This record gives sequence, C-alpha cells and structure tokens, in this order.
Amino acid sequence: MLWSASSISAVGDGMRDSSLPLLALAISDSPSAVSVVAVAGSLPWLLMALFGGVIADRFDRRRLMWTIDFGRAAILLGFAAWVFSTTPPLALLAALAFVLGCGETVFVNAATSTIPDVVRSEQLDVANGRLQGGLLVGRMIGPLVGTSLFAIAAGYPFTVDGVSFALAAALVAATGRSGSPRARSERRVMAEVREGVRWLYGHKQLRLVASLSAVAAGASSLGITMMALLVTRTLHEPTWAFGAVLATGVAGGTAASMVAGRIGERLGRRARITLAFVLMGSSLLLMGLSPSAFAVAPLFALGNFGVVTWNVQAISLRQQTVPKELLGRVNSCYLMLSRVGMLIGAGLSGWIGSTVGIRTPIVIAGALILAALFVIPRMGDLEPAPAPVAEEQPVEQRAG
Repeated sequence: MLWSASSISAVGDGMRDSSLPLLALAISDSPSAVSVVAVAGSLPWLLMALFGGVIADRFDRRRLMWTIDFGRAAILLGFAAWVFSTTPPLALLAALAFVLGCGETVFVNAATSTIPDVVRSEQLDVANGRLQGGLLVGRMIGPLVGTSLFAIAAGYPFTVDGVSFALAAALVAATGRSGSPRARSERRVMAEVREGVRWLYGHKQLRLVASLSAVAAGASSLGITMMALLVTRTLHEPTWAFGAVLATGVAGGTAASMVAGRIGERLGRRARITLAFVLMGSSLLLMGLSPSAFAVAPLFALGNFGVVTWNVQAISLRQQTVPKELLGRVNSCYLMLSRVGMLIGAGLSGWIGSTVGIRTPIVIAGALILAALFVIPRMGDLEPAPAPVAEEQPVEQRAG
C-alpha cells in the first residue's frame, strides 16, 4: 500500500510539475514567470528541510504522511476550482508551489523513515528499489498525462493531482500507525535540529556518503541541465528525440530498481556504490562527447541505472545505520545537502554552457563523479550493524 501510494503521488506530481509552468506562461509571457514558480517550489528544501526532519521524528510518521496528503489534496482541489472559474494571479501559483513544497519536505522525511518499520533490514534494498522504480515511472507518465489534460482545460491536471493525493492518503491511512509510540519532546526545535546535524557529522561513513551525495547531485544537475540543448541544438535532433532519450533514461532507472535486491545479494555495498559512480560518471563523460542522440540514449539509460543504484544504497545505509528516533532529522540534513548541490549544479550549468559550450558542463560533470571514486575507499566498513540507540537521553525521554 505504501508503494502504491508513492507511485500514485508520483504521477500526480509529474502532472503538476508539467502544468504549473504552462499555466505560468499562460498568465505571463515572460520566462521569469516560470522561474519564479520554480524557485518558490525549491525554497522549502532550503528553509524547511531541517524542521521537516524534526516533525518527522516527533510524530507518528504514517499519520503525518496521510495527514499531509489529505491537506495537499484539499489545497489542489481548491486551486483547480479557482482555475476553472478564473485566471489566478502569478503570486498564487508561487504560493501554491511553496506550500506544497513545504508539505513535501515533511512527507519525504517521514516516508523514508517509515520504511524500516515495514520491512526487515535485509529487505531494504528491494523495498527502496521498488519505491525508486515507482517514482521514476510516475514521473514519466505524469507529464504526458498532465500536458494532455492541460490542453483540454487548465484545471484538469490539478484536479487529478488532488484526487491522486487523496487516494494516496487513504492507502497510507489504511496501513495503520507506525511501529512504535513516539514520546513527546519538551526540547526546543533548534536543539533537535542540532542533534541530527551533530549525529550525521560525527558518523564518518554517513558523513562521507552525504558528501558524495551532494557532489553526485550537483554534478548530475550540472550535466543533465544541458541535455535538452545537447540533443536539439548541438546534435540538431528533433524535439521528439529528446523525449526518446528521457524515456530510455526511465527504462534504465526502472531496470535498476527491479534488480536492486539481486545486486545486493551478489555484490558488497562498497562494490555497489563503486558500480553506481562508474556508471554515472562514465555515461555523462561519454554523453558530452557523443556524436548523435542514438549514442546519447543508451548512455543516459546506463547513467540512470547508476543513479537509482546509488539512491537505493544511500537510502538503505541510512535506514540501517541511523537510530530510528533520529532518522527523520538525519534524512533532512542529507536531503538538504543534495538539494543545495542540485541548485548549484543547475546554476553553474547555464553559465558554463553559455560561456564555454553546451558539451562542457556534461563532460565536467562526468569527470567530477569519476573523481569522487577516490573517496569511496576511505569510507571504511559499509556493512552496518543494527542501528544504535541514541545516547543523549534515556529512552523514555527521547524525542520521536
């Protein structure tokens, strides 16, 4: 039920993510209109992510998930009704993106943290692989459905997205409460934030994993931001060719999600992480040098196979290593670092692409990820023991 809820929400997210820019352009012809909405949707990950981790640790996580999704359903259905009746102002679109983004920061933390309550430790790679696959397929189907519905009426994709949130919330609510009761915390929020940050910083392996994730996210964003221009302008392919490249990427990521458990049975975690970075780095490097879209497409599929493999390993390692009562806060630190890396990578990509050349950011991105391979041997033992109990407070007084 959790997998179904996640996949349904991913389809709705894809519809909304493709329809909001179209609605922004319908309201204003300026490209800055799209930028304003995109920035508003990204800001919560910088402003709210750490607090979202605190919330995920303080309250029952599954209850948080369905409560947030019911709230997002109500907001989207109300917004859809407004769109059907009149044209909303651009400021409302930005506010919608920001509010939904705030809910997402809490939801993602709670969702990632609740998986260890549902499956055994040795099943985490399989479970996380299936979740990653559902997200990928949903993100591919969502924009196709969303843009088609938008062409009929601007309010339709937001209506369907609202319904998808309500359905996902009902599925999560049907799973019941999370595995253990959570004690109320009397401490200040910032004290709990600092506890999560200190725990992550003090754990050598996860500190290096978080650093690698920020580098990988930034480098991937640096390269992939230029992919549309590489295919359509540098390689002079039609726009449908870029869609075909994206489809092969989804296929590669989905394949990785399906075999995540088998890879875990045959390779140690260090080997899995090394494989992921070799695939991500070499594919980007070769894509930047590719002569045609026919060469770019299979490379993009290999790269996405590496991305999903890396995501599964990083998520499972956190779930197995971090104490459950700290998992939301540690996840929030990790996710914020990755998002900051993505924002930096996207910004640098445009600057380098316009001043040096479209291929250059893609080649640099591949080289950066391959250079990160030298850090992996320093990570020590990556086969974690069961999550330890946090030491700062007695169990009955501990938050979350």
